[in-house]
Amino acid sequence: MQNTYAEKKIETISVTTKRIVWVIALLLIYFVLANLPAPAGLKPEGQKAIALMVVVVIAWITEVIPIAIASLFFVFMQHVTGVSPQGTAVANFATPTLLFVVASFFMANALNMSGLSQRISMKLTILSGGNPKKALFYIMVATALISSVISDVPACAAFFPIGMALLEKNNCRLGSSNLGRAMMIGIPFSSLIGGVATPAGSSLNVLSLSLLKSTSNIEISFTQWSAIGIPVVIVTIPIVWKILTMIFPPEIERLAGIEDIHKEYAALGPVSAKEIKFLVIFAMMLITWFTEPYHKIPLPVSATIGAAFFFLPGIDLLTWENTKQRIGWDTILLIGAANSLGTSLWQSGAATWLAESALRGIQGASPLMVILFVVVFTILIHLLVPVNAAIVSIMVPTLASLAVGIGISPAFLIIPMGFTVSAAFLLPLDPVPLITYASGHYKMTDYFKTGWPTCIFWTVIVTAAMLLLARPMGLF
Repeated sequence: MQNTYAEKKIETISVTTKRIVWVIALLLIYFVLANLPAPAGLKPEGQKAIALMVVVVIAWITEVIPIAIASLFFVFMQHVTGVSPQGTAVANFATPTLLFVVASFFMANALNMSGLSQRISMKLTILSGGNPKKALFYIMVATALISSVISDVPACAAFFPIGMALLEKNNCRLGSSNLGRAMMIGIPFSSLIGGVATPAGSSLNVLSLSLLKSTSNIEISFTQWSAIGIPVVIVTIPIVWKILTMIFPPEIERLAGIEDIHKEYAALGPVSAKEIKFLVIFAMMLITWFTEPYHKIPLPVSATIGAAFFFLPGIDLLTWENTKQRIGWDTILLIGAANSLGTSLWQSGAATWLAESALRGIQGASPLMVILFVVVFTILIHLLVPVNAAIVSIMVPTLASLAVGIGISPAFLIIPMGFTVSAAFLLPLDPVPLITYASGHYKMTDYFKTGWPTCIFWTVIVTAAMLLLARPMGLF
């Protein structure tokens, strides 16, 4: 017992020491970067903005202090360092994007509380007829469908237990089952892919559109985004499913748990009143989103008002007591901070300088090559900065400046970046794949095996969508 206590105490001291070292390192990094000889064309406040953003990203990755606290801290550090006045920094933090993020948590919780997510997943599994490949396909389709209008993390979390139940009933062993690998990789892949279908599919979509508006004064409607995103998802999901089944062919020919799911589905009975309430409210929200160009009610506003309906007397799908613990406050604060810091990066002129310095080599390239570069760069940057909101806050102002320099609309570059910032296909470092990675069914090498060919197809599909769909829509 004494040895155990001593070991725990030593471990605690070691962790504390590492955190102290990181804090000192962050201070030194900022001091060095902010005080280097200013490069030509970069203003002092721009240099400080870049230095602060580098420190913020490192702090988020290392979690030397909790992400939520770090986010608030660095918003106000903009004033202390002279990057942006307090009022401006806070105004850039408290954007409508935050309302949408809160509303998305409400919608996800209402979907689960209504029981509709369980009914949908069971029905699609039954449709497979016991064929493991078909079961995987239908679960991937269902995950992508839900993720198209619900944030990626809750969509993945909703189908994770369904996939695990099937694997357990078929005695799929951890680390050795191909079906287990394909299922546990396919669910997060589908969630990430499905999330780009509509702006409502991910808070990152809304953040990208918000920054596009604040940096370039360009508004992309729900319908315009969806007209590109939905075809991308429809084409990509079957391809990824085929990749998974080729690399990890299921070791069984028929699922053993289908009979139990039939019984569980029958026990659900007819569609309940709670499910009908959710469907009616959600249908109203969808209609509002797709008709935004006519009534001019922004997505964050309609989403927040619609989500509030779940709490109304007589509907009672949600209560504050069963909801407040399920809201990702750290995610909300991180997105607000990323928006604030990213806008400061633009307003200080640092984004323009970054665009001219880092992307000067592709300014004379064709739109095809530029889009290819943006997509590939966004995929690879995940390996260095697995904080998606930070990637968006850095990339949007930089790409906006690049687009102006080469004479095209910023939307033509920011939309493919917005699609790809969720494409964490190479390593499971994103919160979405980490949900299923914890199951133990696959290793990082397994994830990479399916990830690299997926990235190749993703790059081709997104680039083709921009040239074939976005250009005729006038976004070029």
